[in-house]
Amino acid sequence: MQERVEKLKQKLLEIYGNTGKKITVVRAPGRINLIGDYTEVHEGYALPLAVDPTLFVAVRRRNDALLSVYSMDFEEKIEAPLATLKFNREHGWANYPKSVLWSLQNAGHKFEGFEMVISGNIPQGVGCASSSALTAAVALAVTLLGNWSWDVRRMAKLCQRAESQFIGVSCGMMDSLAVMASVAGHALFLDCRSLHYENIPIAFQGAQFVLVNSGVSRRLKSDAYDARREEWDQALKLLQTKNSKYLSLRDVGQVAFERYKSVLPESIRPCIEHVVYENDRVLRAKEALVQGKVELFGSLLIKSHRSLKKNYERVSQELDALVEMALEIKGVYGSRLIGAGLGGCTVQLVAETALPAFQEILVKQYRQKFNIQPDVKICQSASAASEVI
Repeated sequence: MQERVEKLKQKLLEIYGNTGKKITVVRAPGRINLIGDYTEVHEGYALPLAVDPTLFVAVRRRNDALLSVYSMDFEEKIEAPLATLKFNREHGWANYPKSVLWSLQNAGHKFEGFEMVISGNIPQGVGCASSSALTAAVALAVTLLGNWSWDVRRMAKLCQRAESQFIGVSCGMMDSLAVMASVAGHALFLDCRSLHYENIPIAFQGAQFVLVNSGVSRRLKSDAYDARREEWDQALKLLQTKNSKYLSLRDVGQVAFERYKSVLPESIRPCIEHVVYENDRVLRAKEALVQGKVELFGSLLIKSHRSLKKNYERVSQELDALVEMALEIKGVYGSRLIGAGLGGCTVQLVAETALPAFQEILVKQYRQKFNIQPDVKICQSASAASEVI
């Protein structure tokens, strides 16, 4: 890590010169969601895990009101006046640091310009929250330079506002909180209504989470999401005719859903079923983590994946093949897609003794079927975004 940090600092000095001002370096982890898809928008529960692919940001103050940011990965520098920050499609990745400063300004924070250098190895577009890592790292670095108090929930809200209102991406706070509040060796249990979170120790013995990148980028369509959002709203209104106390789909239990599901049109009933049962799976998965019940946790991953496939029809053939291939390998307790899009990654819970065979068999079978080389990595849990001293 220290070598990467020194390269980052040297690049900043190379591009911007030595002004004598302090350089602050922050790291932020990636994130995978172990279980809990399409629950956040309904104020439900989720169980993300911060993982070790990491993004680094080196930041230094300027004397003018300009943001200048350089990406070592894209070998590109973008500049924008702080007074007129706005989304620019041509700025691509640089819109994310711009969005954070825009959100902080709107929240009343005052500051002059910054120069930044960014580098990381979090895969993009596969459901590992690379954008949330970037926004969290920028927010923390600017906070440190400004000597402001660091309130996790407040900063997570500001970063969520940056992505949703500045970038225009429909998102919640799960990713930001996972990146900002996680503890290594723990998963983060999140109540998306209250924003209460707990770091849950992973008590599994002799098993590891394994991330497999399908090599197919996620395909997210905002129009499809908007249509789905209308269906969710319609379903809630219909269920409220049976129980006016329902504030969101999170309040609908399994027994109540089975009793009242006839009021829902058949076209939207399956996706509501997924949300209701997925919330229960998250709660059970939390207990399985604490108790070290690896087989139970694995079975919940499988049920979650198959619910998404059946009820949401959001599983690409590549992801589904990865899951089913994995489940045929001895020593695999469970497997599911991560992320709500078509494409990206799967996560597996695998016995440590089975890891070599798992990788060899899965890579061979997937390559033969799709002519794509999947990337297989053991997930190392990571701590929250922090300053690198």
